[in-house]
Amino acid sequence: MRSQDVRTSKCAVPSRDPGRQGFKRLGLSLAIWLALPGLASAEEAAQAVLQSTPVSAKPAAAPAQPVETVTEELIRLLADRFALSQEDANRLIKRLRDEQVQAAAKADTSPAALAAAQPPAVEPKGRVRIVYLPETEKKRIREEVREEVIAQAKAENWAQPYTLPGWVKNVQIDGDVRLRGEFDYLDPSNSPQFINFQSINSGLPLNTNPPVGQPLSFPVINSTEDRQQPRVRARLGILANVSDNLSGAVRVTTGNTSNPVSPNQTLGNDFNKFSLVIDRAYFNYRPSKDLSLWGGRIPSPWLSTELVWDEDLGFDGLAGQYRHAWTDTLSQVITAGVFSVENTDFNYPATSLQKGNSRDKWLLGVQTGAEWKLSDRTLLKGALAFYDYVDIEGELSKPCYAPSTNVSCDSDASRPLFVQKGNTLFALRDLVVLTPSDPTYQYFGLASEFRLLDINARLDRSFQDGKHLVVDLDGVYNFGYDAGEIRKRIPVNNFGSCPADDPGCSPPFDGGNYGFLVNVLWGVPKIVDRGQWNVFFGYRRLESDAVLDAFTDSDFHLGGTNAKGFHLGGGWGIARNAWLSARWLSATEVTGAPYSVDVLQLDLNSRF
Repeated sequence: MRSQDVRTSKCAVPSRDPGRQGFKRLGLSLAIWLALPGLASAEEAAQAVLQSTPVSAKPAAAPAQPVETVTEELIRLLADRFALSQEDANRLIKRLRDEQVQAAAKADTSPAALAAAQPPAVEPKGRVRIVYLPETEKKRIREEVREEVIAQAKAENWAQPYTLPGWVKNVQIDGDVRLRGEFDYLDPSNSPQFINFQSINSGLPLNTNPPVGQPLSFPVINSTEDRQQPRVRARLGILANVSDNLSGAVRVTTGNTSNPVSPNQTLGNDFNKFSLVIDRAYFNYRPSKDLSLWGGRIPSPWLSTELVWDEDLGFDGLAGQYRHAWTDTLSQVITAGVFSVENTDFNYPATSLQKGNSRDKWLLGVQTGAEWKLSDRTLLKGALAFYDYVDIEGELSKPCYAPSTNVSCDSDASRPLFVQKGNTLFALRDLVVLTPSDPTYQYFGLASEFRLLDINARLDRSFQDGKHLVVDLDGVYNFGYDAGEIRKRIPVNNFGSCPADDPGCSPPFDGGNYGFLVNVLWGVPKIVDRGQWNVFFGYRRLESDAVLDAFTDSDFHLGGTNAKGFHLGGGWGIARNAWLSARWLSATEVTGAPYSVDVLQLDLNSRF
């Protein structure tokens, strides 16, 4: 067959003298066979002669190269990009090829396979031995090498050389910036005589008996002139996961240390820099999936509205919260906390050799709430809370002779260090007057006790287009309020009007102890993306001593209690995590001297 193939080859060269040419070809073939050992057989030499091509001129076949696998390509790419040294790359490729040979031997125990597993014999030049490896073994080897490379990359951090250290992954940073234009429109018919008790209690006492011929001068709140206030709020928080069940957080914000419910910084202070204060500093410990414990200056742990707690208020103390899901549709949350409202100054009184007793003020709170999934699109939340303020009310001093502002009386520490406006106040000092011209320097304290029962609920109904209908209800009642006891303390504000037929009477005390709020929102509750929007409308009434005026909403009625009215507004997303919002708040007094104010707020908000 072999001689026949030669005779019938299309590449054979025809000759006019077959006999002579045949002898020449036979002799040339023997010469080539003896001179060129690189040819595999005499057949190759004979074929070269038949094609009339000198064997020495025919290009030598290039040694067959092994096919590069995906894993080898990955290793080479890592080396090319300097994520892996060339030495390590060569070592891994050699190991890969050695394991391919060993794997083939394991998969096939035939004599041929065992022979293939042995070190390859030296092949003649120009000949390459290729070992066959089943596809399953190739896949297994690729996976093993890939896992080894990835493990080494993670351990040595050379696969991602520009990434941050591992501890940074346990830290979360967030914040927000808000630019606000606020326009306060005050009714010119408001009473001009609203004493600024915050200014008095945070500074020197007020002399209520000025020298003869001098009018009584005391700080007052602006109640008649409109104002425009450009403002900014900036906050930056850091949350670090210390361990699997312990985290710590710190947040700084604009604002000051004298107003706990407003982080706003008013622009226009001769281009002076803003102040930054620590707004949050706490630990959160989670001993189980249902229980969380906080300690430090923490965010509000309560389910509530701004009827009782302003949204910017922080709490100083300890709190615990237990959450449990009873079913797939019903869960319960129980929260309890102990918070330090005021701590007596260590050197109180600062100007006296006789130091006063400690009079610390505390807030004790407990709340139980539930979430009930009425349907796939309807969620109902509700909470019942009781808040008890300990030693928050003022205390009348013992008889005290205070002819100057440097003299302290024993009840001065019972005055509130921060008030907005609305709560009923009385004079704290029982001053001794030796002569009619003696000055009477006075501080003022809360006339009512505060033990609050708060009930609030939220109904959230979502729709297919992503919109929500959210209804919030909140009601609060102060069980510590006693109108008779307040009258005995001789209050200095919150008076009713005299009858029309007796205009010269002494106006009677006319405070109150309950409040409620209704709010309806339509749209997206929390705007995140461009084009999302919401609108809302609400009404509230908050009597003078329903809650502590220091910690309720700081915007409605420009802060405090003894207010009623409505609010409306909306928001529109202009970019991812950026939106515009507007609010109109219209409020007037519940009782006492007239004080009506409308507030317009235009905000540009962003979060990150």
